[in-house]
Amino acid sequence: MPLDLVIRSGTVIDGTRSAPRTADVAIAGGHIVEVGTVGAKGQREIDADGALVAPGFVDIHTHYDGQATWDERLQPSSGHGVTTVVSGNCGVGFAPVRPDDRETLVELMEGVEDLPGTVLHEGLSWEWETIADYLDALERRRYDIDIAAQVCHGPVRLYVMGQRGADREPASPEEIAEMGRLTAEGIRAGALGFTTSRTLNHRTSRGAPTPTLTAAREELVGIARAIGETGRGVLQVVSDFSDGDVEGETLLEMMRASGRPLSMSLAQAAPGLGYRSRLDLLDTAQAEGLAMRAQVAARAVGILLGLQGSLNPLSRTPSYQAIAELPLADQARILSGTECRQRLGAEVRERHLPFPLEHIFELGDPPRLRATARCQHRGQGPTVRPRRPRPLHRPPVGR
Repeated sequence: MPLDLVIRSGTVIDGTRSAPRTADVAIAGGHIVEVGTVGAKGQREIDADGALVAPGFVDIHTHYDGQATWDERLQPSSGHGVTTVVSGNCGVGFAPVRPDDRETLVELMEGVEDLPGTVLHEGLSWEWETIADYLDALERRRYDIDIAAQVCHGPVRLYVMGQRGADREPASPEEIAEMGRLTAEGIRAGALGFTTSRTLNHRTSRGAPTPTLTAAREELVGIARAIGETGRGVLQVVSDFSDGDVEGETLLEMMRASGRPLSMSLAQAAPGLGYRSRLDLLDTAQAEGLAMRAQVAARAVGILLGLQGSLNPLSRTPSYQAIAELPLADQARILSGTECRQRLGAEVRERHLPFPLEHIFELGDPPRLRATARCQHRGQGPTVRPRRPRPLHRPPVGR
């Protein structure tokens, strides 16, 4: 078979845990046909000496739900060796949707993932209503990498329950059945799975918790059971595990009812051993024969905070909320005033903060991505002196 492409002399890391080795990689008909010393010449050849050659990465947790509807280049993922992305995580997305609920879904995505609402309003064509319509809209486009979408609990809940869903009111049995039907319909139409959020970290740009935060076990299990009837799909959950045993049992019940695998986000936000309860839950699931897996980030997660974003260190203080709609220059002027700083100091001591001050560092201009000195909150507020510097990281644009 004639070779379409030969990648020569690269350091091959093949994903099988084998040691890196120098080798050629031959491709024909869209398939790798040889790895080693390739004697034949390819129609196209790449000299990869000094470079790594590896299979494409699959990023299972992205939020390209909006960008994928207007952009053919799924950056930054496509620039980092990722060849497949999975969107629709954390229960936030844009389908199904009624025209009157578009603004609500934008505010939810804007707050949860800090994606600018102005960009979403300008970029989203809203040429869909159902999940199948949304998938068709993606299918009509061409991309530089592959993309898979999931059914998002937030839009489904809003679609079925209206404002009651956004207000986190309990769903009736009939509403649960309808949410299950819509979710199963979306999975049959090509969605990869179903996602939901159970964390207080996820809020709308107005500060309201995500609609799915307090969804009852009956609702989650009912949706999972409907998914199980399709014989396909994966469940994805991000949770605070504020009541660990109860929440863990809910996830197990979702898997038992559906027979489907479940993926949960595993993270540790503060010192301690909280993550071990998640590991114990994984052991429990495996012992029962349930396919539960954990999503673990390959690096620490950081968030850029500032007055220009939807979230900043003062965003939940009453004093800042009173000026939040003013132009940036006016905000800065008021915040620098002695009277405002005194009020902020008192409000900060009452912990009206999205994050503890000891976790916040001045980035600097130009940005300094690693804290090299102890951070001090100046003015009338408390002084913050973390025990040791912690790195700051710039989050991916598409996340």
